[in-house]
Amino acid sequence: MDAIVAAGHTPGKIDALLEYTGAEKKALIPIAGKPMIKWVSDALVGSQYVDRLCLVGLDESCGIDFGPKPVIFVPDQGRLTKNLWAGGWRVLQDTTDRDRLLVCACDIPLITTPIVDEHIAAMAATAPDICYTIVERATMLARFPTSRRSYTRLREGVFCGGDLNMASSRALETNKQLWDDLLEARKSALRQAWRVGVWTLLQLATGTLSIAAAEKRADKILGVRCRVVRTPHAEIGMDVDKPFQLDIVRAELEKRGRGLRSARINAD
Repeated sequence: MDAIVAAGHTPGKIDALLEYTGAEKKALIPIAGKPMIKWVSDALVGSQYVDRLCLVGLDESCGIDFGPKPVIFVPDQGRLTKNLWAGGWRVLQDTTDRDRLLVCACDIPLITTPIVDEHIAAMAATAPDICYTIVERATMLARFPTSRRSYTRLREGVFCGGDLNMASSRALETNKQLWDDLLEARKSALRQAWRVGVWTLLQLATGTLSIAAAEKRADKILGVRCRVVRTPHAEIGMDVDKPFQLDIVRAELEKRGRGLRSARINAD
């Protein structure tokens, strides 16, 4: 399958991360010796399921070696929704797998190839048009207690969203304006629920909305089959939006690097 990686930015928007690091783009922020997107792309390229990368928001001038698999560069469209659509339509021009498009953010550098493989298999098993990933709060706090993610209470528990998801070509043919609204409100489950109905909003606000009910409502609104997949991997939910979150992943990846160096020394 093709993996679409959102690596763009909004021109003129004040970004605390860019001010903190001095980087030109979020995807290029250096972490433990590599640009952030390189950690993500390495995990994807190593996957048995990923045939090609589609990087939206970067071009060849970034000078990064993305490895042995083909890479498509798509120009930044200035907004997340436009970038995702541009990447999606580009890969659909010549892909043979129109039922599975992997959609990944550039700011989850802690993912690894085994995590990617396991999660792709879990999503593919549900065979939906849209597969949305969630991580339980207890899982996030056990792994990253200071991550300060935003959470939503559902009937089954308290969750945050993950940034490794799946879609089919049919999903791209649904109501684009609705997708624009939902993705622009992606940091607020209440704003998303308001867009798809007052009853859903009330259930979400009171913590009584079930995962099955949310899926059913999404099916009806979007006109495609939507499923939610829980992951036990907090790394999928550990995105880098703020400087303190960057510090968390830097410490993790530096520790990982020290462990690998130590293992090589012991092997020698």
